Amino acid sequence: MTDDRVDYEPAQALLGVREELDGITPTAWTEGTVSELALRLDRLSGLVTKLTEIKSWLEIDLVDRMEADEVPIAGIGRLVRSKFVSSGWKYDGAGEQLRNDLANAVAADVALDVATGEVEPMKRNVALAAIRAAYEAIPAFSSLKAAGPKRFGVKISDYRNYSDAYRVNLVVGEV
Repeated sequence: MTDDRVDYEPAQALLGVREELDGITPTAWTEGTVSELALRLDRLSGLVTKLTEIKSWLEIDLVDRMEADEVPIAGIGRLVRSKFVSSGWKYDGAGEQLRNDLANAVAADVALDVATGEVEPMKRNVALAAIRAAYEAIPAFSSLKAAGPKRFGVKISDYRNYSDAYRVNLVVGEV
């Protein structure tokens, strides 16, 4: 089996697709049956996924190739590379472990009888139940305020890995 595809220069192929899409009127996209619209949505979703993948390849490669953090690009604008801190959970279940450890630390703090220095089990259980109920309403979090490590002894760095990463943005029209 031979490959009869024409080899396209990527920028030209993207321009061609863009021109084709620009030629379709907004009403043409939404005319048709539910099945036809669903098919368009499916095809569009696949195209968005592929374009996002290609965009990622280009950004990763550009980060490594750029000789400076700002590079003028003739006829387009300027390419800007910026550093940011990326983080992720250290292991599967680290987010849940953080929530559990924090809940236990807060409950113990709330249930502490300052006169005796003992944790009252009934107060601890009530506090723990309240915190866990709040977790059901609070979205997942990936950082803690100062009270986490200072007051409760729970440090986010015990649960997350941090590393420097870069992103590339194209600023159109500015040189």
